[in-house]
Amino acid sequence: MIEWLIALAIGIVLSMVIYSVSFAVMVAVAKKRKQAANITLTNPWMSSAIVSPVVLCLSLLVIFLLSMGMLPLWGFRLPLLEDMVQLSTIGLIAAVIVVLVSEHISPTPEKMNPPSDRRGRIIFFFVIVLLASIAEEMLFRGFLQNILDNALLLAIDLGWFSITGGAIVSAIVFGLIHVAPAKQMGSSVPVLVISAAILGLIAGIFLTFSGSIILPIIVHIEFNLVGFLIGTQKAKDK
Repeated sequence: MIEWLIALAIGIVLSMVIYSVSFAVMVAVAKKRKQAANITLTNPWMSSAIVSPVVLCLSLLVIFLLSMGMLPLWGFRLPLLEDMVQLSTIGLIAAVIVVLVSEHISPTPEKMNPPSDRRGRIIFFFVIVLLASIAEEMLFRGFLQNILDNALLLAIDLGWFSITGGAIVSAIVFGLIHVAPAKQMGSSVPVLVISAAILGLIAGIFLTFSGSIILPIIVHIEFNLVGFLIGTQKAKDK
């Protein structure tokens, strides 16, 4: 158990360091280009265009160093085709339900929806739906969940699937990092935090089930894609 607690401390600290460095880089770039106000106020989602690549690179670096060449143990392997089809379908259904319920309770603020112009929507799709999904899964499931589960596998066996200690911790942390964005955007903090935590838990279960980081990335993309499509439809309805 002591190994798991040490891994927990290391995982939390390194995750916060990675995010802190990423946001520091974003602020530095924004100030240099004199775009800080535009990024943080007009189009806050654009911050992901800087933050996500840094998060992704730092996460990959940490995973590479900790894995000592044993990358398959950290999810770097292809899932079975059957698992990919099955879990992707379940993930899409979950994404539709969770996002629609979240939108009903607390609609996404206009400044966080996709832009109305085609070029803006393409950039939004690449930055939020693809890049942010990959970067966040690499950090929270690829690194944080794996460092815990590889240290000591604490799991609740529910028959068809298991929920590990790493999956629960990474889901909680992933939910909590959405507190600041929710306040900045004017969204409901509980709704955004809970929906993010649900996404995180599903992604964690998928990682445990498949042994591959690809499935968490896919379900994350599905959640963001559903949000993207709803936001795009809102813009068309205006």
